[in-house]
Amino acid sequence: MIILGILIFFARIIDVSLDTLRVKSIIRGKKLVVSMIAFVEIIVYTLGASQAFKYVNQPTVLLFYACGYAAGNYVGMLIDDKLSRDSVLALVVTEHDEWSLADTLRECGFGVTTAKGYGLNGAEKAQLKIVLKKKRFTELTKLIRESDPSAYVVTMDVTDIKR
Repeated sequence: MIILGILIFFARIIDVSLDTLRVKSIIRGKKLVVSMIAFVEIIVYTLGASQAFKYVNQPTVLLFYACGYAAGNYVGMLIDDKLSRDSVLALVVTEHDEWSLADTLRECGFGVTTAKGYGLNGAEKAQLKIVLKKKRFTELTKLIRESDPSAYVVTMDVTDIKR
C-alpha cells in the first residue's frame, strides 16, 4: 500500500500542478497551451484517481491522495512563478510624499506614474502606478516598505502591453 500511496501522491502533484498552470493559462488567454495541458492533466488524473478510488477505504491511500493534492497546489504555484515572465501592474497608495518614493523607485529602474486620488472622507492620497515584471515584485515591495511602511500595494495581472 505504501508504494501505491507514493505513486498516487506524485500523480496528484502532477495533475494538480497542471491544473494550476491550466487555470493561469486560461486567464492569460493561451488557448492552445490550455488544450495541451488539459489533455495530459486528465490522463494523469484518471490514472491516479482510479487507483486511489479502488483503495479509498485504506486510510494510508487516502492520506497520500490528500497530501498529493495539497502539494500539487503548492508546486503548481511555484512552477507558475518560475515560468512567469508576465508583467503586473502595481498600484501603490500612500498618504506621504509620493515624489520621494517615486524617485527612489525610479532610481532602482522602475517606471512610475503618479496620480492623485481621494479617499472616503475626501482625504487626498497619492497613487503610484508601476508596470513591472513579476519577478521584480519582491524587490519593489521591499523598497516601498523601507520608504513608506504605511503604503499599501495592490497588484493586477497585465495580459497585454502595447506601445
